[in-house]
Amino acid sequence: MSLHEDSLSGAFETLRGQWVEALDIDAGQTRLVTSRGAVLHGKSPTSGGALLTDDSRLLGSVITASTLAPDGVLTLALARPDSGNTMLITTRAPWALEFPLGAAIAARADGHIGRRPATGPRFATPQALDEWAASSPDEVEQAVLNAAADDWVSPGDVVSTLLRSGVSDDREIERRGIDVLARLLVRGDLVAGSIDDTGFHPAPEPVEAVVEHVGTVWQALGGRRPGPGQIGWFDLPPEESV
Repeated sequence: MSLHEDSLSGAFETLRGQWVEALDIDAGQTRLVTSRGAVLHGKSPTSGGALLTDDSRLLGSVITASTLAPDGVLTLALARPDSGNTMLITTRAPWALEFPLGAAIAARADGHIGRRPATGPRFATPQALDEWAASSPDEVEQAVLNAAADDWVSPGDVVSTLLRSGVSDDREIERRGIDVLARLLVRGDLVAGSIDDTGFHPAPEPVEAVVEHVGTVWQALGGRRPGPGQIGWFDLPPEESV
């Protein structure tokens, strides 16, 4: 299916400002994960030489621009905030770019571009939201809340808590970790946000969007255990943190 140019540009524009969370290189194929859970699959040479899994040159670098050539070649410009250096990642067709909510863009080997529209939430479904809202904290969730009483927490703290409870399989940690945060968020036990030199700032997005973000990015990490600050930061609600 061919795409309208404006529609395609708008889809790529959503990548601007996102940063690289993870990078897998397997048999020359690249799997690049962004901070909002977009995943690029393809063969990606770079202006800076061969890429490595979780290449330190790319992790944390911000996508500043994206261009798509008529022959299907996709180029991402990535800048490191600490140095300002820009690196170009060029992906020749075929490639696929998956977005949150099931949307995707793909280029065939002949450069033909197709798009799959969003299909709706994969994590924050109405049924799941109702079940989480009616749940009660288990021991793992209570341990996360205890940690949040002392400092802001991130998915890395959830991973540590699950490991202490005896969960060791990475896929089970992913499944349980997403569920733990979703339950805490939907019940209002935790709020999501960002941190800077002035403190914690609650996110303006509704809780269902936050839950979808947590599930999308964590799953996109491909079995990795998120570290401190990855995916997001969380705190007790204001009335409970004073």
